[in-house]
Amino acid sequence: MLEADLLQYRLPWLSSAVYPGAHLGRMTGAGLLFKQHQPMAASSDPRRIDLRASVLDPFEHYRVRAYQQPSRIDVYLLADLSASMGHAGKQKILGTLLRTLARSAFGYGDRFGFIGAGERAEPRWLLPAGMHYEPVSRVAGQLESARFSGTAIGLGNAPAYLPAERALLFLLTDGHFPLAHLQGLLASLQMHDVVPLVLWDASEYRRLPAWGLLPVRDLESGVSRTLVMRPALRERIVYAYAQRRQDLLGTFRAFGSEPLFIEQCDIPAINRHLHQRTA
Repeated sequence: MLEADLLQYRLPWLSSAVYPGAHLGRMTGAGLLFKQHQPMAASSDPRRIDLRASVLDPFEHYRVRAYQQPSRIDVYLLADLSASMGHAGKQKILGTLLRTLARSAFGYGDRFGFIGAGERAEPRWLLPAGMHYEPVSRVAGQLESARFSGTAIGLGNAPAYLPAERALLFLLTDGHFPLAHLQGLLASLQMHDVVPLVLWDASEYRRLPAWGLLPVRDLESGVSRTLVMRPALRERIVYAYAQRRQDLLGTFRAFGSEPLFIEQCDIPAINRHLHQRTA
């Protein structure tokens, strides 16, 4: 996989992880970015004695230069596995994003995990954070051929499977569930850095006929009905999607996350969004 096919993420926060990695961290240790001076008693490495700072110390103690240690983080993909996510090729996009995110995280030296949930969080869709690609590839293949059903209410259990330290979370959903559920989920994830990716299919609202009979079915409730399409009804449906988009934007922004609406696994668009987060 080429570097251009990987996600390039940066963090607007400092990692508190002990293990070295590629991101700015709170720990001092091996690194090139000067952080502070420390007394000799706090750092026994005489190679880092700063003679000028030691001479200027009013208590005449040796002062040692301390450097910021780059640290690794945990990266997770939280996926909505409700019935509507099994429609119009969304499962293929989910599988592609899962593989891409895992390879990207491993490229940074980060650990990667996956949490997928429909009505509940099933063990087969849970991958604890690790650094092995084979389990990720296996789950991605299974997701592409699985049958999704019900709602995404099980995502509310995601915090139980996340680490105690702050992690980078990519949330993939089509947002076709009550806003109250989304608000509850975002409230439970506030200690983490959430990147929402809202996956919408354009055929659901942009390519509707102006006239004719249109059979429709709510994938999550299973309710079917036939609509007599006419221009005014098509405009109402398009307006409803536009209003839904604004509602989702407002909800995510209220919890400090800017969502990106995607129709495919568009790596360049996602990378531009990630760069804008830290610009």
